[in-house]
Amino acid sequence: MRLLFITLFLCSSLSAESGLLDIQWPKPNAKHQKPSTPYPAVLTNSIKEVKLPVYLPNSYAYNKNMIVVADNNFYTVSFTLQGADIMISGDKTYQESVSPTNPEFKAIMKASPPVEFMQSEGIMSAEFNRHGVNYSMAVECEKPKTDKRCTETTFIKELYNQLIMVGGRP
Repeated sequence: MRLLFITLFLCSSLSAESGLLDIQWPKPNAKHQKPSTPYPAVLTNSIKEVKLPVYLPNSYAYNKNMIVVADNNFYTVSFTLQGADIMISGDKTYQESVSPTNPEFKAIMKASPPVEFMQSEGIMSAEFNRHGVNYSMAVECEKPKTDKRCTETTFIKELYNQLIMVGGRP
């Protein structure tokens, strides 16, 4: 829960040049079709106006106890587990514009992995970009020094590999 409030605060308090990223919507496939069982109302009602692909791990997409904060250009969904919290965010805003022809930008992008898993301050996280949207996923544990979900990348990699698109609209 603390991660959710920190993220919202940071997003609202930044004052650099800003704008919206262009989204390259994925072509529909079986993973992106409507589910046979509807997603919980807490999710569908909250993300109906989100204008970017909304991803969640399939093992948590039907969790009715999720907390969703969303607007047109941003969403955060969090889940409380025994001894840990999971937060997944998507954001199509940016704070500064860099020309894609800039040599420094090209070098950074060439060196950037498609997904980066990292641990910082007891929180295991994954940062990635899909369709031109910036996404992050974080796992915060009550016992970050001993809980394997926060000391090893196995759990967050499993979550990342389970991501399915559950909503969003052009």
